Amino acid sequence: MSFSAERESPIRLLRRISTASSLEDGAFTLVLPVLAQQSTGDLGVAAVFVAVTAPWALVSLPVGYLADHMSRTRLLRITAFARTGLAVVLAVLCASGNPMPALIAILAFGLSSCGVASEIARQALVPQLVADSSRLVSANTEIAKVSQLYGGFVGPLVGGWLLLWSQSLATASLAVFAAITMLVTLGLPRTPALHDEPMRLRTMMTAGLGGFHQIYHHRMLLTLASLSFTVSTVWYVWETSFTAFALSDSGLGASSLTYSFLLLAGAAGALAGSQVVQPITRRFPLRTTLAMSLVGWGVWFLVPALTSNWLPIVCCLVLGGCVGLMWNTISITARQLVTSGHLLGRTTAAYRMVTRTGRALGAALAGLLMSHTSWQHIFGSCAIVIGVVAVGIITFYRDRLMLEPETR
Repeated sequence: MSFSAERESPIRLLRRISTASSLEDGAFTLVLPVLAQQSTGDLGVAAVFVAVTAPWALVSLPVGYLADHMSRTRLLRITAFARTGLAVVLAVLCASGNPMPALIAILAFGLSSCGVASEIARQALVPQLVADSSRLVSANTEIAKVSQLYGGFVGPLVGGWLLLWSQSLATASLAVFAAITMLVTLGLPRTPALHDEPMRLRTMMTAGLGGFHQIYHHRMLLTLASLSFTVSTVWYVWETSFTAFALSDSGLGASSLTYSFLLLAGAAGALAGSQVVQPITRRFPLRTTLAMSLVGWGVWFLVPALTSNWLPIVCCLVLGGCVGLMWNTISITARQLVTSGHLLGRTTAAYRMVTRTGRALGAALAGLLMSHTSWQHIFGSCAIVIGVVAVGIITFYRDRLMLEPETR
């Protein structure tokens, strides 16, 4: 199929990419923490969460440079090949016996690094395929729905079910999922690079700083990046602690399959959120929608601090998936609207590097906090901090235009 034909149906192309990769991501999201918890307990869970978030701080800049200086579909293909190789290594290690805990974290880091490259390339590809900027929210929402369906529902459920049989079967299946993703990317048409000059390793980091320059000199991007860093840090303190709480016998005592259903609750909320994000963004200014999202996050974080009853916890996870998708879709769309196409790869990388570094810090902080305080205190503290951020948005950004994107 020609590139021009695909341009007439960009959402179909992006859905195809997201479907395959999200299924793989969803299964890894469940299997890796469970493997770590079974081998080393709560600290193993924290180590895996650090490993899967650290690549955003360490590899984002060179990946952003590559996304602006080579075909973005070619970058997706290279990433798919690398992820398949790492998934095969994990499967072989589990088939030969329980892998060392350190190896799980190392492989998690490698798989996440590939995920970083894939996400940056896909987000930078959206405006290249969607010529009408008014359709960006629709395109991003459609992609998010597919990602949540397969990454939040199908992948974790399949991963949890496979772990009930054996670790070897689960990791072998993950390698198969990775191979399927690789085959899908091989069928994608090549999109043109947006830079004519050749790539040079010595200029990669210097050129990568162009994304930070774009964020620093654009008030809305700088504000969003600062807010998202704070939110991401608190979120991953909560996320890491909640995973350990759910899998621990002294917590919810969830099995791998039961834990997958907890992940499904969040995915269900995200699918519901994809139906309301467009009417909400049309009705309210960005400042208000972000504050509304954070109020929902506060409830999401607070409920496990108050009860260990499964029903309210599942309900709060549904709410969390909904408001989380709202925050993510709005920030992605705003970034795409204000960034020129030839800078979008580097700007996305720089933005994600800032915000996802918060995830790594949050996961590391959770590992420290879990050794010194109860899960309930951690959950309650996270809810309080998020509530303060929501109040801050309303209080300090009274000017509606402060957070409104200016279209490029």
